[in-house]
Amino acid sequence: MMRSRVVSSLFVDRIRAKPKLKLVEIIHEFKNYYGIDISYYHTWFGKELTKLDVHGDESKSFNELVWYVNAVKGTNPGSLCVLECEAGINRFRRFFVSFGGCIVGFQYCMPLLFIDATFWKSKYYGQLLCASGNNGNQAFYPLAFGVVDSETEENWTWSLQHSAAILLPMGRVVTFFSDCNQEFDIEVPKSGYGKLLQDYVINLFSICAYAVTEEEFKVAMDKLVIVGSSKVKAFISDLSRDHYANTFFKGMRYGQMASNLAE
Repeated sequence: MMRSRVVSSLFVDRIRAKPKLKLVEIIHEFKNYYGIDISYYHTWFGKELTKLDVHGDESKSFNELVWYVNAVKGTNPGSLCVLECEAGINRFRRFFVSFGGCIVGFQYCMPLLFIDATFWKSKYYGQLLCASGNNGNQAFYPLAFGVVDSETEENWTWSLQHSAAILLPMGRVVTFFSDCNQEFDIEVPKSGYGKLLQDYVINLFSICAYAVTEEEFKVAMDKLVIVGSSKVKAFISDLSRDHYANTFFKGMRYGQMASNLAE
């Protein structure tokens, strides 16, 4: 226990800055800096103690969500804060929050909403669904967040329905952006293509997306269909070109194409 406490006290700043610091890294650093060997168990337990000190007890934090919802609504008028639990057992299922101040401020941002998801970095696996605007300084403006168990169509529908409850009263037409680059990368695996050909295929798709005329779009698409595999062709055929191609998009982009909030 003493050794674990020593690890916790000496590495608290490192683990706070890098929560995913590997145990083997801690063991090697402990040896290099202090010339002392420490067991894997004491290293693991020391890191757990540090995480507890820095972030608190994650399991107990779920019990505070009911209080948090009431606190948000009481101190930030106009907020939309929804906690959903499984019926009968009251086990956490998902959580949505949009602060009243952010809702008011979004009305002064461009009518653009970027949606994305990132992994929830804790011992309880899940994902954070994000909806963010774009302010006058071309910086992201946080509007809403959803905490869910996984990135599924059901969870996204649930989150977007709550987002719609915020946006509809504003009376503005809002353009949604969703980054699908990684999906296309999956359809163009490196093996079998080679890096150069893979980059060429992805570049052709980018030309299709950014094309400003139908002729430019057709030329790039014809090349893409020729060099793309059957998986690429199937992927493209399932896409509505008015959703990803600048030429056919019926709404307003305001000079934007896509953005990845997770980064």
